[in-house]
Amino acid sequence: MQKEKVTLYQSVATIVLFNFGSSVIMGINITAKQDTWLAILAAAAAGVPLFLIYAQIFKRFPGKDLYEIAEVLFGKIGGKVITVLMIWFCTYLAALVLRAFSEFTEVSTLQRTPQLPILVLMTLATVYLARSNARAIGKWSVISAFLVLFVVVFTFFASANKMKVEDILPIMGHSTAELAESAFEIFGFPFAETVVFLCLGNSLNKDSKPIKMLFCSLVIIMVIFLMVFFRNLTLLGSNMMDICYFPSYVAVRTIEIGDFLVRIEGFITSNFFFAGIVKVSVCLLAASRGLMRLFNLPDYYPMVTPIGMLALALSVIVYSNTMEMFTFMEYYSYYAFPFQVIIPMIIWIAGEIHARKQRKKAEPKPLADAS
Repeated sequence: MQKEKVTLYQSVATIVLFNFGSSVIMGINITAKQDTWLAILAAAAAGVPLFLIYAQIFKRFPGKDLYEIAEVLFGKIGGKVITVLMIWFCTYLAALVLRAFSEFTEVSTLQRTPQLPILVLMTLATVYLARSNARAIGKWSVISAFLVLFVVVFTFFASANKMKVEDILPIMGHSTAELAESAFEIFGFPFAETVVFLCLGNSLNKDSKPIKMLFCSLVIIMVIFLMVFFRNLTLLGSNMMDICYFPSYVAVRTIEIGDFLVRIEGFITSNFFFAGIVKVSVCLLAASRGLMRLFNLPDYYPMVTPIGMLALALSVIVYSNTMEMFTFMEYYSYYAFPFQVIIPMIIWIAGEIHARKQRKKAEPKPLADAS
């Protein structure tokens, strides 16, 4: 199992790309329009206590994943109920990202290609990576993270001559309720999706520092989203962003550098490809490990392909068109909240109670006074 352990840097790169995976191309909620940058900051701030809970779970149960922890705390039946719920969440999330990838590819580059071949190719690539183990995903993430970050920074500064800075104004032009709604949806998609990594807790190296890992990831993700949002806002305007299915792609299409570098939207396609593969692979790996625990199997490898096929089937049948998928995304944060927040909070509280009981048991009993 040691060969499957991921380092701190690999973990950070994987979490960053996981969060970046589908949100970069589908776009985050912009109910607050030009004030969405405030909602991003608020969502990141709300992520701090949640990530502290995640980190405490990692620290309280080192070398264990969420499925093992649930069984320790709630017994076999309670543990298996939580396991089934998290398997569903991971599998459905994989299906959602697969469908987003196929919709984007069909709209942007392969307009005459049916979605099914695109979905099958993406599924095969992610199944292969997930079967390769967590360390392989970590190595892929480190390489991909540099490419993704380069594209974000490059497109941000390359668009400087076309940015309309006045589109940022007026600041605080929306109500607190609108800001809160936007922040809540950004919190759920994508920040709190990091809960999936609790299902891979046994892949962390012993020297991994959960707090450092999670908070470095949170800061990097927040900065990336701010850069992407300001780039898209100042190139498209808030009204255009609101009606675009894929705002990053549309925004980058407007960037030109002289006469020699035009139509650089291919960079965005590569971004989604690299990050999307990481996100789906992590989800498939997490769900496969859940099935391994559920059925007491010796290994998770045989489960990766069936889970991949299930995610592929869901991605085909759940949404009939692009509009349906984006309509669901308006309610996604409410759907995901129990998986992302309530289940981890229950496990964290139960873990603290369990640890307190263990400490009391370990305390030496006072000797009876000799009289």
